Amino acid sequence: MSQLFSLAGKTALITGASGGIGRALVEGFLDAGASVAAADLESTGASDRSARAGERLLALGFDVTSRGEARQAIERVREAFGGIDVLVNNAGIKSVEPLLSGDRSTIARTLEINAEAVLELSRAVFDACLKDGGGRIINVGSSISSKGSVFNYQAGGADYCYSKAMVHNLTRLIAHEAAAHGVTVNTLAPGIIHTPMHGRPESETEARHRGRIPLGRIGLPEDLVGAAVFLASDSASYITGQVLHVNGGMVMAD
Repeated sequence: MSQLFSLAGKTALITGASGGIGRALVEGFLDAGASVAAADLESTGASDRSARAGERLLALGFDVTSRGEARQAIERVREAFGGIDVLVNNAGIKSVEPLLSGDRSTIARTLEINAEAVLELSRAVFDACLKDGGGRIINVGSSISSKGSVFNYQAGGADYCYSKAMVHNLTRLIAHEAAAHGVTVNTLAPGIIHTPMHGRPESETEARHRGRIPLGRIGLPEDLVGAAVFLASDSASYITGQVLHVNGGMVMAD
């Protein structure tokens, strides 16, 4: 039964690897036996794990909004590990712009990083590594932003919510197209997770939100690991086009 959730023999490319959720995912995938290409704007974020992971960890630095840099990064992963079996689109930024009166350039940048880059990197990895042999694409959306008009005050601005809603719909559209190639595409949708992105102490985030969370606490990056490993594993081979909410019950979606 333990092999159901093993990632041994698989290679994962995880973006946003230096952040709270990204770092936890890199650790979790390594623990599950995968080789991991940990990518961020700077490649130093994963270096502290190199000794434990040995040759199963490759630190990459590239801009997810640059098609050229993305192609070069994919080639580096292929050279190091032979290919990519799992793409985790985790890179993203938080923004607080309203849509009707917000700064257009800031909104455009939020959409570029949080949504458009998900499509472009998915296309690139699909073409280079997945379309002939199957695999997994896991996007990181936002559970709270799926109810954006209600929860803007705690999930970020309307532009952030808009970008994550795009990710949720993009997941279903790509899943439909990729299914014939044996590629599953799903979204992991975190609720209120304590990460450096919040820019405040964990105790403050806890006090602000726990009263609205049925399980009585905010989430930690490690709470996302099990769900991500599951979606990447053979256990999830018949699951695609889904949004898996990990939010302590804060949003109970159909």
